[in-house]
Amino acid sequence: MNIGIVVDNEFNNDIRVFKEANILKTAGHTVFVLCYGYRNKENLDSKDFFIERILINPKLKDILFFLFNRIPLYEYLWKLKINRFINKNSIDVIHTHDLYMSKAAHLGIKSSNRNCPLILDLHENYPIAVQDYNWTKGLLRHLISAPQKWIKKEKEYLKYASKIIVLSNAFKTTLLERYSFLNSDNIIAFPNIIDFQRFKSFKIDNKVKKKKNITLFYFGAVAERRGIFDAIEALKNVLNKGYHIDLLIIGPIDKADKTKFYSLINEVEVKNHIDYISWIKLSELLSYLNVVDICLAPFIRNPQHESGVANKIYQYMYGGKPIIASDCLPQKELIESTNCGLIYSNQDEFIESIIYLIKHPNQRKEMGVNGYKELNKRYNNDNYKNILINIYDKIRNQA
Repeated sequence: MNIGIVVDNEFNNDIRVFKEANILKTAGHTVFVLCYGYRNKENLDSKDFFIERILINPKLKDILFFLFNRIPLYEYLWKLKINRFINKNSIDVIHTHDLYMSKAAHLGIKSSNRNCPLILDLHENYPIAVQDYNWTKGLLRHLISAPQKWIKKEKEYLKYASKIIVLSNAFKTTLLERYSFLNSDNIIAFPNIIDFQRFKSFKIDNKVKKKKNITLFYFGAVAERRGIFDAIEALKNVLNKGYHIDLLIIGPIDKADKTKFYSLINEVEVKNHIDYISWIKLSELLSYLNVVDICLAPFIRNPQHESGVANKIYQYMYGGKPIIASDCLPQKELIESTNCGLIYSNQDEFIESIIYLIKHPNQRKEMGVNGYKELNKRYNNDNYKNILINIYDKIRNQA
């Protein structure tokens, strides 16, 4: 089948979308991608997929998205692009990512007259998540962006989908309990794990050196909601107790959190113990995992972070490192069932977990080995890939 993947992001850097496209390509489908290409940034081509990019200035994209609920120009423009994309490439199925793209994809399909089934891939519990984004906070920003509208819009946008993909069975259950019109058979849990084949191709760069001190590591979006400020505070407390420890942070900072972030990492107590890198290629991640000791996933517990397990958890497990994570239910269940780390429910327990792993190097090693073994045992197999492939097999059989 000709599968049309639609994502309002840069395709190559979206780990989940790229992984799914690879699985579908390997299964024999022809994969077309409609995504953004950002001006003045590198847009990588791929020999495996037919990629069509909408070139846009990132600031313009952010403005249009910010006005989504007041002036639906963002949705209208995507509808036109999707319509053209479907007809140009004779698309059989549209696979769009994130709740807010559902209506645009539906309208694009409708105006194309091709009657493509719509698969909606939910990367997060968006109606809840958007309430907590800092760009929606503040009286004026909240008034214009109107994030509360997504609570009501969710029902409408879910109805457009033939099939819905979610990150976990827990989130699937949440949706089924919330909306009686949903059919369990049409909601598929597909976890956010790594692309093993891709990771196996990554090489360790020996120029990335290990530090003398025990090093904590956080990888991913840097934001208050991701618990990064809690991690910095925990580091400060551990240092004040006399332990020699550093923190490496890699990832882009949410704009609304930049001032606070830079202020915190430049405080006297921690300044010489924090290294910050704004961005690396995914292929470089293993080189950094190779030189750190303990990985952090300090997400603030809320319904959004309980919709599934984040990419970074699986990446940490692949790197063979112990994990300290907050008690968000899906990651708690995974880490405890694989004995690959420690879970905390408050800041004192966070600090105690760090100190425990500093004092117990054998436990660090054992947890890292457990994580790597269990990751490969549970997810590096055809059964996992077939979760996604079977969705398309059923659509093809129903045609």
